[in-house]
Amino acid sequence: MKIYLVGGAVRDKLLGIEPKERDWVVVGSSAQEMKKNGFKQVGKDFPVFIHPKSGEEYALARTERKAGHGYTGFEFDANSDVTLEEDLERRDLTINAIAEDESGELIDPFRGEEDIKNKRLRHVSNAFSEDPLRVLRLARFMVKFPEFSVVPTTMDMVKKIVDSGELAYLTGERVWLEIYKSNHIGRFYTQLEYLRATEKIVGICMINKSQEMDFEKKISNGLSKKIHQISYFIKSYIDDVDKFCDELKIPNEYRDLAKTLKRCELDILNYVPERGEYDRLLELINKLDIRKTERLKSFFECIDISDERKIFFESFIDKIKNYRLTKEDQEKSKDEIIKLVRNKHREIAQDHILDYLHS
Repeated sequence: MKIYLVGGAVRDKLLGIEPKERDWVVVGSSAQEMKKNGFKQVGKDFPVFIHPKSGEEYALARTERKAGHGYTGFEFDANSDVTLEEDLERRDLTINAIAEDESGELIDPFRGEEDIKNKRLRHVSNAFSEDPLRVLRLARFMVKFPEFSVVPTTMDMVKKIVDSGELAYLTGERVWLEIYKSNHIGRFYTQLEYLRATEKIVGICMINKSQEMDFEKKISNGLSKKIHQISYFIKSYIDDVDKFCDELKIPNEYRDLAKTLKRCELDILNYVPERGEYDRLLELINKLDIRKTERLKSFFECIDISDERKIFFESFIDKIKNYRLTKEDQEKSKDEIIKLVRNKHREIAQDHILDYLHS
């Protein structure tokens, strides 16, 4: 058994980038031996295993043969005779088909290091054209490495995939995963347009590029930034948010934030505190649904609002949320309580606006 570091970790090291995760390929082993050594198999029949301590993925070296439609339409062979070079040959781009042994020596049969130095995105073999997912992956790397150019022969491969109709067999979940992995969803979509792939991919054809937006929100938390960026993109480009999210199986936190942005952003940005606008303020806050604390926080981080105005809304929301009925009021009828709460909220809104105008 021999183990090699492969893929993005090797590529990023050569680019001077700290790898975020490491993937390994195992040559000369079997599923039985991997499980005997404590590795946990991912799926019943797929030759990928999780290290018992590090949690990193270790895949048996394998070859693949096209046997059906889409990226799942492949039969693979992961017997112990499959070589490292054969495993690297099934990969998408040469920059991702470099391995490193335990001594740090590179194994680079497809000149990936040379392509990194020359800033080229080039397919490894003709098998590139068999997998429609590679069009999305290419678009993602075009965004990740904007200084790299796609070689003409790889562009020919992309055209072959697009013309074949194979992109239509990509599932919404897989399209979503590539969107999620992309550094910037707007640029990712632009590159798919450049590759003439958008009309062929489920969900993507629903995007309406009628406006240009800046999705680079200044948010420190990486996961939050991803949620905000994608949600804002959906809000801006998609007419039917629910249908789009259903098509791509997008998680609810993205869907809910996108719908809140679509429903409330312009009203919040256009609102000007004035005497007599108390009911209008309450109407806006009710639309936001202030019960969802994290979504509310994300909403205000997404929109282009001044710190002063943000404080105005957030402090008002705090006052509304902190209001409590007295024990005596809680014993009143439902209708009386509703009327009491409504009047109290209106009083809070009135005082809040007056305080703001006098400050």
